Amino acid sequence: MPVLILARHAKAEADGPSDFERTLNATGLAQAVEAGAEIAERWTPEVAIASAAKRTVQTGQAVVEAVNRQSGTDLELTVDESLYGGGVEDWMDAIRSIPAGAQCAYIVGHQPTVAEVIGHLSADAGVPDGFRPSSIAVFDVPSWNVEPGSFPVPEIRSFRGI
Repeated sequence: MPVLILARHAKAEADGPSDFERTLNATGLAQAVEAGAEIAERWTPEVAIASAAKRTVQTGQAVVEAVNRQSGTDLELTVDESLYGGGVEDWMDAIRSIPAGAQCAYIVGHQPTVAEVIGHLSADAGVPDGFRPSSIAVFDVPSWNVEPGSFPVPEIRSFRGI
């Protein structure tokens, strides 16, 4: 049964040269490491996609490094420019890009879009309130062919970076 993990980037600095260039703050770095450790312990993503913004790349890279350490794989982070500032359909394109044979995929991006995608995928879950930084939504799906709106209610988890 495939697993889809949708994530919001970890806590970022309030300011930066631009929104696109904001980096994770100390708490965010700890959150990304914590999320990576749990994801690596429970799953082995074969696909990892991040928005091109600095903070999402940092979050995704922490997950990739943890997965590679735990499983001995050579997972690489794919950067998707369309996920920064993009909408639900851009996320759907990223989800559709997951190879049919993959058993687990991880995609990290930004609010409010990631919560909107969760609601788009699972009508029963709806759009989650308060999908805070360093949260994940984990969908166990029977196949990658599940129609949007018909995904099961995801397990939602937030990481505090402690």
